[in-house]
Amino acid sequence: MKNGLYIARFSTPMDDGAGVIVIHDGEVRGGDSGMYYFGTVTHTDDKLQVKMRVRRHYEAAISVVGDFEQFELTLTGKPKGETFVFEGRADRVPSMRFTATLVPAAI
Repeated sequence: MKNGLYIARFSTPMDDGAGVIVIHDGEVRGGDSGMYYFGTVTHTDDKLQVKMRVRRHYEAAISVVGDFEQFELTLTGKPKGETFVFEGRADRVPSMRFTATLVPAAI
């Protein structure tokens, strides 16, 4: 996965959302109107593994996984052309499916 700015679109059965993410040398940083996120991305064979902590910065915000101050996401994904498609779970709601798509904005 190339270093750069990506548009993130994500969803759960509860809600959909969007934000921006910067990938730089294996580190992930980003945010949206209510949450900010940070973590790592690693490559394993042809798959990507993202581990990310998500924290609320706007007290009225409710994330797509629920009304949590913070949670951790573990996502596995792969490239689909220039886009990256991920699926995973949040530690606070492990039974809920979380999907995300990253589209390059500036690489």
